[in-house]
Amino acid sequence: MSIRTACNGLTDTHLREWIVSEHFERLADATVAQIAQAYVGVYSARPTSWLAVMARNRNLDRKTVLAMENLSDLLRIPGMRRSKFLLPGELAAKVFAATRLPLANHEWRLRDVGLGLDDYRRLLPALVAFSNGVSVRLQDIGSALDLPAPQARAVTSVAAYDGALVRIPAANQWSNRWLYSAAPDGLLPGDGVPLDRDSLLRDIAGRYVEHYGPVTVDDLAWWLGVSKETARGLLQACAACQVGNQMWHSQAGLARLEQFLERAKAPATAQIRFLPAWDPLVMGYAPGSRQRDCLELERVGGYDAAGNGRPVVLIGGRAVATWNTAAKGSKRFIAVDASTLADQEREAVLQAASVLAEQIGAIHQIENNTTA
Repeated sequence: MSIRTACNGLTDTHLREWIVSEHFERLADATVAQIAQAYVGVYSARPTSWLAVMARNRNLDRKTVLAMENLSDLLRIPGMRRSKFLLPGELAAKVFAATRLPLANHEWRLRDVGLGLDDYRRLLPALVAFSNGVSVRLQDIGSALDLPAPQARAVTSVAAYDGALVRIPAANQWSNRWLYSAAPDGLLPGDGVPLDRDSLLRDIAGRYVEHYGPVTVDDLAWWLGVSKETARGLLQACAACQVGNQMWHSQAGLARLEQFLERAKAPATAQIRFLPAWDPLVMGYAPGSRQRDCLELERVGGYDAAGNGRPVVLIGGRAVATWNTAAKGSKRFIAVDASTLADQEREAVLQAASVLAEQIGAIHQIENNTTA
């Protein structure tokens, strides 16, 4: 049976199992850096960055993941769709160079607080010198540059989008109140260094297809934040192979998929996983995609009105509920919306939530009969 024929017969059951195999089982022993490399970036917002890793490598405890996340060779940079990603340094430089917007595109951030690009250029040398080799708070930047808080925030934000600063996580594992440091050498190309953006985008597209495939033109356009025409050209440029009904995969991915489909029966997986908001799997496929449908993400309310992925509970390759974390005083609680759970699933999911709460330093609290 040819791979094209096999993919034409790819059932939703097989696709679910394939997604579990690629997104979880292949990464079961991976480090933070390896998972970030595979996904071409894990969303760096906390707690997404470390919870997404723990959902894949169940052998890593929270302290170990947080220590890995803070290693100096991992960077938090703006990437696809202006989102912020955690990436290994060399790949971060590629993603940043491929997706970086001209400085003029960020002028509005300055204009809103009464500044302009000339002010930014004047302040930038002092900002870089102040944050070189150290992590500084936003309020420290304001004091050092003699700027009120709104202007300090705008200048710092533009500097991060411009590649002059990188974000550094605070000690609080739940906090997105970033520290900042001058970007390391290598994030920005030096003066006179030619930048082949088409080649960089082709490399990034190839990485996406390799890990997320089989995917459609719509999927790549959604994930990368480009037009469908551009996505179609990138699929051809990165030598992706068309399989099945308008789906594409890499050569290596096709070999793995063919082996998977030749099994007499796809294994039935029932492991319970808690994916955080903006998990790379949930955000990896376009609205209306077959993957979202077969995972049942839309059925359980897996996306908010803006299209952002919400925290979801998976049993094997099927979304069964959403969940959330919230601070109450000095404590952190997690809750599962059990309204979409079948009776036979409820006990196992709520027990798994209690285990997760202990692992991540939170409390699992049952609130009522339908939400726990």
